[in-house]
Amino acid sequence: MPARSAIRCVLAATFAVAAGLRPMPGLSFGSSTLRPLAAAAAPPRRRLRSPPPQLLDPLDWLADQLEVRLRARREGKLRRPKRIILVRHGQSEGNVNRTAYQSTPDSQIALTEVGWAQGVVAGLQIRELVKNESIRCFYSPYLRARQTLLALLQAFDSQTVQLSSEPRLREQDFGNFQDDAQMSRVLAERQVFGRFYYRFPDGEAGTDVFDRMASFITYLFRTMTERDYFDDGRAAHEPAAPPPQNYVLVTHGLLMRIFCMCYLRWTVTEFEQVWNPSNCEIWVLERDEGRPTYELRGRWRASPFGGGFTDVKFGKNQTEIPPAHMKRPLISRPVTPGAPDALDGPELAHLRDVPKPRGQRAERCTTGPLTGDAVLAYWLGDREKSEESRSKAKEALRDRRYD
Repeated sequence: MPARSAIRCVLAATFAVAAGLRPMPGLSFGSSTLRPLAAAAAPPRRRLRSPPPQLLDPLDWLADQLEVRLRARREGKLRRPKRIILVRHGQSEGNVNRTAYQSTPDSQIALTEVGWAQGVVAGLQIRELVKNESIRCFYSPYLRARQTLLALLQAFDSQTVQLSSEPRLREQDFGNFQDDAQMSRVLAERQVFGRFYYRFPDGEAGTDVFDRMASFITYLFRTMTERDYFDDGRAAHEPAAPPPQNYVLVTHGLLMRIFCMCYLRWTVTEFEQVWNPSNCEIWVLERDEGRPTYELRGRWRASPFGGGFTDVKFGKNQTEIPPAHMKRPLISRPVTPGAPDALDGPELAHLRDVPKPRGQRAERCTTGPLTGDAVLAYWLGDREKSEESRSKAKEALRDRRYD
């Protein structure tokens, strides 16, 4: 098997280098190389006529182990859940009265009666989507998220549901007790500074939330591919539980957007065009059949008569359709520099409006000793033109000093 032979060669080369051995002329790396070299270095002993049949070549054993693990990883990717379902918590006391944060920690803000009812309906809508499929829930430890979880679980009466509390799904930290007047000034300042990069006093920036969400996604996908990751002391003779068919994340609005930003590789510009979901809004990422990746299907709405998907709210008026590339993981964005339509694609829109340098900084860039023309001429090997450009730049700089 080619893969097996490659594994053996890599293992043999690794061991040989670690032991300070060199391959013998005419022999490839493998057990036939290592045995004579090891024998030459070992003290004299009685030579066996033939190796005992019960001994296993260490390279064969290691190759077997690696091959099994690689096969398990490939199969594990196809055992991933059908869907990742994101749910925002229901209406909270903080949503209807911002002054609640002045005396109650954010983590202890509770649902209103309306919020609890929204959670129950969200559970019914999720049940309509997954039918009798199995689910595992990951949830924010904040009170309003835990209450929403309990409300939506009513739709799964008599069905075993696996639960995992996940602190990385908590809300962005806006500070400790929040004075309403001060928060109004802070929120206005954030609009000017930039929502993603702004750091709240004594709190987090959107970049901090991105970092912990990236860590959580790495963990989440490891649980999908590693067999028996959630094994709770199952006896050896007991069969392994089948992997859950759906993952449900009960979290907060910003966290839903940043989850998609991390997984689908949105730019900051694209992220800031996606609007926050409403209370108990449900977003669904669905796995393509036969593929390990997920596609953002959009917002799920259901009733006793059926359900369907609509796009997430996007654009200035919340009614624009998100570009197709924002619905699938986009690892890279190809570009052909110099082509007239190099930046025309929607996936490169965030580069089309990048402003040129302005003010004194632009003046220095264009009249300094190394102008763009001089660098380009030097790069192309035109020394005369390069020297001419540098001379003109120096003269312009000297004239500006004497003005």
